[in-house]
Amino acid sequence: MSSYLVVLIVMILLMLREKKVRPTRMWILPILLIGITCTSILSSDKLSPRSYMLYFICLTIGIGIGIWRGKLEKIRVHHERGIVTTQSSIAGVIVFLGILILRLLAVKWGKEHAVISLTNALMFIPLGSVCARRFIIYRRYKQLTG
Repeated sequence: MSSYLVVLIVMILLMLREKKVRPTRMWILPILLIGITCTSILSSDKLSPRSYMLYFICLTIGIGIGIWRGKLEKIRVHHERGIVTTQSSIAGVIVFLGILILRLLAVKWGKEHAVISLTNALMFIPLGSVCARRFIIYRRYKQLTG
C-alpha cells in the first residue's frame, strides 16, 4: 500500500508542474492506453452486449471528463523562449485521482464476471479522459501558435 501512495504522490507532483507542450509526443500515452485496454478486453472470457454498453458509457463519461479537464488546463505561451507550456489544475488532478481510486476499488470487489466487466469498462474512463484532454490541449496549442 505504501508503494501505491508513493506513486500517487509522484503522479500528483508531475501533474501539477508546468510542462512544455510537445505535439509530436503527446499521443504516445493515449496509444499505450488503447493497447492496454484492448489487451484487457480481449483477455476476458465473455463479451456480452451489456459489456459493450458499459464500455460505451464509460468511454462517453471519460471523454466528457477529458474535455472538462482540458478546459481547466492552464496553457501559456512564453514569447521570449518561443515555447508553449501547460499545467494541470487542482480540480483536474482530483478528478483523475477519483477515477483511479474507483478502478482500484472495483478490482478489490472480486473476480466475478460482472465485476471483471466493470473493471474493464472503468479502463475506458481514463482512456477517454486522456484522449479528449490531449485533443483539447492540441487544439489550444494550434490556436496559440497560429
